[in-house]
Amino acid sequence: MTHENPPTDLLDFPGAAALERAGRTEPLDPAVRARAHALVLDAIAADASAPETPAPVAAPRFGRRRVFALAAAVAAVAVGAAIVPVTDLGGGGPAASASASEVFTSMADRVAGGPATSAPYWKTTVRTWAEGHRAHTDDIYLGRDRVVIKAHNGRTITKKSANLATWHVGAGRVGWDDLDTLPTRPEALRSALSAGAKGSAAEQTVLQAGDLLTDAPISPKLRAALYRVLADTQGAVVTEGVKDATGRTGTRISWKWKEKPGYKIYNPSWIVQPSTGRLLERNYTPVGKDGHITDRDTYLYAGPAKTTG
Repeated sequence: MTHENPPTDLLDFPGAAALERAGRTEPLDPAVRARAHALVLDAIAADASAPETPAPVAAPRFGRRRVFALAAAVAAVAVGAAIVPVTDLGGGGPAASASASEVFTSMADRVAGGPATSAPYWKTTVRTWAEGHRAHTDDIYLGRDRVVIKAHNGRTITKKSANLATWHVGAGRVGWDDLDTLPTRPEALRSALSAGAKGSAAEQTVLQAGDLLTDAPISPKLRAALYRVLADTQGAVVTEGVKDATGRTGTRISWKWKEKPGYKIYNPSWIVQPSTGRLLERNYTPVGKDGHITDRDTYLYAGPAKTTG
């Protein structure tokens, strides 16, 4: 899918209690309290001994709806997002007034030290909604020559093709086994992503980076480099304390593109979790219709998988 084609014919797949307004504080729910407790214990441990290598973080995948459209049929959900203040617990990410650059730089630092992993499949559990359809959740296994979808209704759909696992980079495409050839120096990576742009180079960079981050089995170094490219890409607006479709709290980063005569343009919004480096959700709003989300992809799990079982 591109920003010029509304996501209507895809194969859809499937925190803190609200601080509703600044100045009003609700009690934390048990899950968030446990997370805060864990962060405090981690900080104490780090202060008492030498820091350890960060634990690996599975980053979400999805985005190239053309892959999932191959199997034809499944659709998905959106709920409103509450805007609330964010508290930095010290080592979990940027402070409450962070800019998009600070958020993405924090995420790059978080994921850069992760271990390299390899497996035949990249598994994603995705909850997807498209306007006019119901939400549902499915497991998607992307391999070098096939995609296996375990649908919410119990069906298993398999599509085999050597062209499935490819991603737009600049004016061309990069396959699964060539992802490691992409540059990890931010300036060089930006040049690769923006090459051949027909219109806004920043727009193309954001869209292609988003597809790689959510859909491709990329290395921690490349993931960090993509976040650093985004950190230096102008035009993003940050809204903190936004909830995704499942109620997880994160930071929303939105872009607004210019209208183009004869095209229906969609502005992307991401909900990210700086404390883990995860991209929780991507959704799209038609230009000129702020707040009118037309589809939403919420990433519940992503990581390498040895089998589709």
